[in-house]
Order: sequence, then structure tokens, then C-alpha cells
Amino acid sequence: MHRHRGLFSAAIASVFLLVMPHAALAADLNFDPATGSFPQDKSFSVNVVVEPATGETVNASDGEITFDKSVLYVASVSKEGSGFSLWTSDPTFSNADGSIKYSGGSPTSFGSKKKVLTITFRPLKTGAAKVSFKSGSVLAADGKGTDVYKKGGEATYTVTEAKEAPKESAAEPVSSGGGATPLAPIITSSTHPKEEEFYGTSTAEFLWKLSSDITGVRTGISDQEDFLPATLQPGAPASLKILNVKDGDSYFFVQFRNENGWGETSKRKIRVDTAPPLEFEVTVNVPADGTAPKFAFETKDELSGMNKYEIFLGDTNIASLKAQDLSGGVYPIPPQDGGKQMVTVKAYDKAGNVREFKKELDVPAVTKPKPKGSEPEAAPVQSGWTIERILAILFAFAIGGLITWNRYANQQNQAEKSIILHHVLKMRDVNDRIFSAMREEFEVMVNDLDPKPQLTPTEREFLEDLKEVLEISEGLIDTSIEELKNVVRGK
Repeated sequence: MHRHRGLFSAAIASVFLLVMPHAALAADLNFDPATGSFPQDKSFSVNVVVEPATGETVNASDGEITFDKSVLYVASVSKEGSGFSLWTSDPTFSNADGSIKYSGGSPTSFGSKKKVLTITFRPLKTGAAKVSFKSGSVLAADGKGTDVYKKGGEATYTVTEAKEAPKESAAEPVSSGGGATPLAPIITSSTHPKEEEFYGTSTAEFLWKLSSDITGVRTGISDQEDFLPATLQPGAPASLKILNVKDGDSYFFVQFRNENGWGETSKRKIRVDTAPPLEFEVTVNVPADGTAPKFAFETKDELSGMNKYEIFLGDTNIASLKAQDLSGGVYPIPPQDGGKQMVTVKAYDKAGNVREFKKELDVPAVTKPKPKGSEPEAAPVQSGWTIERILAILFAFAIGGLITWNRYANQQNQAEKSIILHHVLKMRDVNDRIFSAMREEFEVMVNDLDPKPQLTPTEREFLEDLKEVLEISEGLIDTSIEELKNVVRGK
């Protein structure tokens, strides 16, 4: 009886196991080690691992890890030795955000603990720092890609005070016996020589000088100013060329090592802008108020800023002006015959990148203004001939009046010689000074007007007449003065 009862119980248990659902299998993401104490002057590494539950097989995972960026700094993330050989994208990290991301898998499934990647941290200060999974997934190797992720682990790492090695003050790094680590190197750049200027090349070359005791050079480039270099350069080079530096501000770091350890880190800023100014168009603006027609255009550069514009009519460069001199986004159309013309405007940013607009436009005719030059870049010419003509007329009247007065004085001299003798002597000196000053002033005016290229044939003829009047007037003045002198002296 008891034997039959035991068989019945076993049968019931077997049926229960057959009909009850299987317990859900799972997998976790963890850190190895999950705790540790590390000195501030030493880097340390942490493995990210996937741990399937017993009986579970998986083949892919992704995750986002967060860390305390005030205490820890990611020097590198490595896939070396990983159980994953397929990556949808390489692991990435951001020290600014305090995050690490990865997504990868394996063509073969596994059911035991596997390393996914290795994180190398560099301590920034003493204290306890937490590292944890913000999100994650682990895919089962069931042909459906079932997500069996259960939980992500959390790690705590304690950063302790560095053990200070004795140092001796020295102006230069020492090669032996002094105990001093290298001084911060001085970095220069052949491609980006000025730190605050933008350059249109994404290839940057950096140079520094090495002393004889340097045994290692560590470098790094980042958009963060507090970056710590982690790439050990083979052979301790004295220069490095970096390709594809991203647009914007970047910082290049160099650190030297000698037999006493790593020295201070140097930083150099570079500014890159490889994008041209924004696209733009050129239109013809003919104001309704009858003022001069203008080309209307303007653009901007979002990174380095605008530098200048060049304007062409056909193959002729009619203007080159700074961006800040483009008043209101318009530029006067220069004198020309009008009609269909190829108009080209080139816009340059401060990194030397250029954006060009080129199109055939119907340009209105603009006649050459008499008082102004036809060149758009020429300085404004003083208005008209009105002042010069008025001066010439006044000069002619002055000469005529003086000549008439001299002749009158000559005619009256015999009758009133004793009365006017004194006045004539005084007027002789006054006349000499007046005529001398007028001749000098008129000669300056003629010399200023003579080389101007914009004079019309009529204006040129008038100038020649003025020169002739000057020569005749000088002769008459000199003759009258001599006659007056002779009369006064009784000759």
C-alpha cells in the first residue's frame, strides 16, 4: 500500500513539472572588480562582464554606464580580450557627461561569464566614486533575440592620496639622480600657429622639444580642457600629426616621462573651421526714390565668422570689402552700360573658406557721375568745379582791379607825385605779397586738378585756359609793378 502511494506521488509530481511553465531565465551585467581602493596618481582598469543565469545562453548585449565624473576620468575603453567580436558601433565615452556606451555581440552563443570591454579610469581627486548601469539589454540565443536582461550591477571605487615621491627643484629635467619628473613641454603647431585664430584645415601637426632623459611621450586630443593624455606614443617622438580634427575648439595634450616618472601636462588650443559660409543669393535693388541701384546680398558663418566679400562683373573685380563694411547688406552698382551680365560674389570666412554665388543678372545702366570717379573703391572726390570756378573768377577780378589801379596811379603820378609817393611805396610791398600768395595758391589748385583721371574734355580745356590766364596775369602784374616802380623813382 505504501509502495503504491509513493508511485502515485511521483506520477503527480511528474505531471506537475510537465504542465507548469518554466521559470524565466535571466542574465546580469556587472563590473569586475566591483570594489577597490586606488591611489590618485595611478590608473586602474575595470572589466564589464555579462553573466547569464544557469542554463541560459546569450550572444549580444548593449548598455549605458554612468560614473562619477568629479572623481574619475575615462582614459580609454578597450575591446581587447572581449567575448564579443561583432560591434554595431565601437564603444564610446564622454568625460563631460560621465557616460560610456557600447553595443556588440558574438556569432556564437555562450552560457558563462564573459568580458565585454575594459574601462581604464584615471583618478581626478580622492573620494568614493560610484559606477553603475543606467540601462542595458542582454539577448538570448534563442533565435528570437529575447531580452533576458535582469539587472545591472553597481561598483564603488575609493581613490586615496598619492604617495608623494621626493622631488628636487630644477630648471630642466634631470637624467639621473635628481629625482625630478620632466617639466611641462612647450607645444607649437606648424598648421595652426595662433591659438585664437581659426584655420580651414582639419589636419593638425604639433611639435615639441625633447631633452635627452625623456623615455616616454603621452598625448591626447579632446574638446575638454581638463583632458588627461593616455596614448603612449612609440619611440618618444618630437612631433605628431593628427588627421580629421573636428570643427570647433580642440585641445592637444602632451606629457613627458623620464626615469623618475611622468611629469606635468601641457595643453595647446587649436580652432578648426572647414565649413564655408552659409549659402546666399544676390539680387538687384532699384530704389523707388531714384537713388543709385545696388546689389543686395549678405551671409554669415556660424563658426569662425565672416571676413570679406569680393564682387565681380564678368571677369572684372569691381570691389573687395570687409564684411563689416557691407552696410545694410547692399553695395552700389558701379557705372556701366547695363544689360545681362554675369555677377559673381565670393564670401570668405575668417578661416579662409569661400562660398560663391554666380548668376547672370539684368543689371541696370549706371552713368558716370561728373563729380565722382567711376571706381567703386576710390575715395569720394570733392564735389564739382563750382569752388574752383568761383576762385578763378574772383582771381580774375582781383587781377583786373589791381592792374586798373596801377595804371590809374601811373597816370596821376605826375600831378600828385609828392602825395602818393609814400602810399605807392607801401602798396608795392603789399602787391608783392598778395600776388606771390595768389600765384602759389593758384598753382597748388592747378597741380591738384591736373592729374585727376576723371576730368572730361570740357573740364580739361577749362583747366588749360586757367593755366594760360595765370601766365598772362603774371606778365601783366610784373609789367605794371615795374612801371610803377620806375614812375615812383622818377625814371
